[in-house]
Amino acid sequence: MTDRDEQSARMKAMWSAVVLTSINDAIRHTATESKKYRGRALKTLTLWLNSRDGREVISLAGINPDKRVTEGMIAFAANGVPTTQPRKKEDGL
Repeated sequence: MTDRDEQSARMKAMWSAVVLTSINDAIRHTATESKKYRGRALKTLTLWLNSRDGREVISLAGINPDKRVTEGMIAFAANGVPTTQPRKKEDGL
C-alpha cells in the first residue's frame, strides 16, 4: 500500500466517523426530546443528509449518497439504538 492509498483510507475513515457521529447524535437527541419537539432530531438529520454538505461528507466517506442509502441511515437512527457509547469522564480530566 502506498502512502497515497494509506492517506486515502485514513480520510475515508475520518469522514465515516463524521457520518456515524451525526447518526449517533440524532439517536441520542431523539431519546431525550420532549413530546413537544418529537422528531426534530430525525428531521435535522434528514435535512443534513440531503443537503449539499451532507452528500459531500457521505461521498468523502466512500458511501454512495443516493436516496436509498440516506433513507436507510434515517431509518437506522429512528430505531434508537446508538452504535457507540459516549465516553465517561475520568477523574482528573
